[in-house]
Amino acid sequence: MTEKKPKKEKKVSRKKKLSRRIMAGVLSVLMIGAIGYFVWQISKEVETTFTLLTDINEAKKELDELKAEQQKLTQQKEQLLDDNYVKTWARGEFLITKEGEEIYRLPAQDK
Repeated sequence: MTEKKPKKEKKVSRKKKLSRRIMAGVLSVLMIGAIGYFVWQISKEVETTFTLLTDINEAKKELDELKAEQQKLTQQKEQLLDDNYVKTWARGEFLITKEGEEIYRLPAQDK
């Protein structure tokens, strides 16, 4: 009793092999696509990180400048609360004189 099943099994196995190859190819393409997508996402995250670090450094520089300006203004405020400083500043800036004083303007010296 010899049956022809082996030929059918060979045909079936060829079809199975072909479908497995196709599935393997499709899965490979999908995996390569997924890996490419993840690499692209990671590169975008790295770019965003560097941009944020640059922004942070710029903000720190601006903060330092603002702190220096605030310190200067605080010092100026303290000086303006001192009557002697205000008198001296006004005399120099607006040529205000005390009683009996005379002001002489000298020509500017060009070098």
